[in-house]
Amino acid sequence: MYAEKTFKLDKKLKGSESTLREHLQAIEMQTGITPEELHNPEPSPAVAYLLGWFFELAMSRQSGMSLNPISYTEIDAWSRLFARHLEQWEISVIKQLDMIYLNVQQTE
Repeated sequence: MYAEKTFKLDKKLKGSESTLREHLQAIEMQTGITPEELHNPEPSPAVAYLLGWFFELAMSRQSGMSLNPISYTEIDAWSRLFARHLEQWEISVIKQLDMIYLNVQQTE
């Protein structure tokens, strides 16, 4: 899935300030060979906007001892602030993206 791979590429490496994507891009610059991990076909434009909405929502994510899931209250406030009417299925997809994101962040 495009989103999961994107989340993994954009996660900071343990003990580093760099993301996996930045590390792999440095290898590509040095060798001229694109690492397989950087190949990530773009999602269909029919659903790609949902990933953009997810990233907008994730910027307002609450965190304490760990990252908290994006709440329905946050989705509701965001949709009112930006005058976006979300269909129920779109909310479900955003919540699924959030669970994938949180799972990626919690893995070593």
